[in-house]
Amino acid sequence: MTITRKFRSVAWAAAVSSAALSCYLISHRVAAERNALEAVERDIQLAREDILSLNTEFQTRSRMSQIEVWNRRDFILTAPEPGQFLASELQLASLIAEPTAEAPIQHASATDEPDESNLIDEEVFEAPDADTGRPQIQQVAYMVPEGADGRPIAFLDAETRDAIAGEAAREAEGEEDSADR
Repeated sequence: MTITRKFRSVAWAAAVSSAALSCYLISHRVAAERNALEAVERDIQLAREDILSLNTEFQTRSRMSQIEVWNRRDFILTAPEPGQFLASELQLASLIAEPTAEAPIQHASATDEPDESNLIDEEVFEAPDADTGRPQIQQVAYMVPEGADGRPIAFLDAETRDAIAGEAAREAEGEEDSADR
């Protein structure tokens, strides 16, 4: 009987510990399910907010024609233009800080007569195409705008800007043609 009494206390201890372990595992499982349920509820709330935002955007876009009519008739709003901020390129250039380089401005020029000291090695450098019909060296004008406070500012003349814009357009057309192939 003494053995059964000792064994009974061990059995009770094992039963109580297994019951406690079972309760802990069940509460842990319930907490995990509760967290999963809260995550689903958060996702549902976010989806509801997205739906509300999309409905608002849809309603706004469906009324864009009415908004445009109101703008033309009542508000007369337009996008800002560069002239509202600055009157000319000179004012824009005057906003630029003085250049950090201390080098003096140098003028470059070229002549058609070859100079023996400046001959180009044709094996190393290719000559530009002569059939383009436009000069390879262009002149850039230097001018001091009014109110520039003696700071040097250089601008391209209209002919050079047009030449650059034309070259850019030709390059863009060439890229579009190569992309189409």
